[in-house]
Parts: sequence; structure tokens; C-alpha cells
Amino acid sequence: MKPVYVLIRDTLKRDIQNQKYPVGSLIPSERELAQTYQVTRATVQKAITHLEQEGLVKKIVGKGTFVSRTFAPPVYLLNPEGKNSALGVTQELSEKATITSQLIYNVRQPAGELLASQFGVNADEPVHAIRRIRLFDGVPALIEDSYIPRSVVAVIDNDTLENHSLYTFIENACQQKIGGTDSEISASLFNQEMARLLRIPVNSPMLHIKERTWLADGTIFNYSWSYNRGDLFRMHSRKILTP
Repeated sequence: MKPVYVLIRDTLKRDIQNQKYPVGSLIPSERELAQTYQVTRATVQKAITHLEQEGLVKKIVGKGTFVSRTFAPPVYLLNPEGKNSALGVTQELSEKATITSQLIYNVRQPAGELLASQFGVNADEPVHAIRRIRLFDGVPALIEDSYIPRSVVAVIDNDTLENHSLYTFIENACQQKIGGTDSEISASLFNQEMARLLRIPVNSPMLHIKERTWLADGTIFNYSWSYNRGDLFRMHSRKILTP
């Protein structure tokens, strides 16, 4: 088990990275932190000293402790060389970070014209409408909206969406491997609602990916939009020209 001062340090570090305490702002006082965590001020001071040594905060006598800089978050490559982007975020990037999910909703709704045209079903056919926040090492990294026909999978429970790989679940449920994916990538900015969910400033840069994924038999089973933080993700592409 980690020492208490390490837990306090890591919590403050995460809050700084998520812009809860932006550069130039005050973090809670030692007295406030001691009361919050029910520890001595000496324990809090040790946590803050570590943050000072990392250059994240600076103590000013008589004024408090200010955030001096935010550390650069890791950058994750989407579609890195040698990886199969059809596997989904969990399988593709699990070697780089601990990926968890926060489920916002999992509801059933009519497909509508757009999804019906993609899935080859009637507009009133039911689909699963799923929104999740994906967290990388505890940091909100992207919002993912997925639409899956109930004709492909009748039930998708919340536990699967929060604690397991959706694509692995689909493969097991359908007794088929994932066949492939089409992606369309564009640049955009996060609106107020999405910025709130990811705890980032409004108008932060976004890598927007629209994607459809099919099974080995060609059945399209997922039509999705993902809204990825521009400071956390990069795309990788490689082309080999034949003589």
C-alpha cells in the first residue's frame, strides 16, 4: 500500500494535469489538505515538497503554494506500426496505459435514417446507443459514442461496457473475429458539454474519428464517433512505394 503522502501527491498531480488547478492558481492550503485527508501537516508538507522537486508547484511565504507548470501528459499513437486498429482502443493501447471506462449511458433507440443506411436495417429497428468516457491511467482521454444493432447483439450489460473490452465481448457473442474498420478523421474543438466531461478547457483541440467496424462475414456491427483529446493522441501512417 502506498504511503499517505504519495496518495496526496498523486491526487494533487492529477488535479494539476486535469486543469483543476491551472498554472498560476493556488492549491489548497496545508491546513485544508490536512483536514481533507485527516493527516498531519507534516504529511501534507512532504507531499508538497515532492511536487516542488518536480517543478509543479512553488511555495511563496505568506501567500501559499502556486502551480508553476503542468507536466506534459503522455502522447498515445493511434494506429501505431504493427498494431491492428480494428481491435479497438482497449486492445490496441492497453500496453501503453491502464484503460478504464466511465459509462454515461447505455440505452436502446430506433436506428434512424443514418444508422439504418449503415447497418442495412429499417429506420425503426432498435440499436444500442452507448456513450463512454475512456480514461488512460485515470485521466479522461476521450469520449466514445457507439451504436450497435440489437439484431447483432441483443443485450450489452453495463458491466461489460465499464470493465471489459467491448470488441472481445462482440467476438465471443457472435462467434466471429473482427473483420475490419473504416475510419474518417478530422480536427475540431471540444464544446462546453464534452469539455466538462473530460475536465478540460472549452475549445481544446480534438481529434474526431468517425468509424464503422464489421465482423469477418462483412456484417457491420458498430458505427461510432470518438472525440479524442488533441494533446494526448497522434495518428501514425506509413506508406511504402513500390518501384
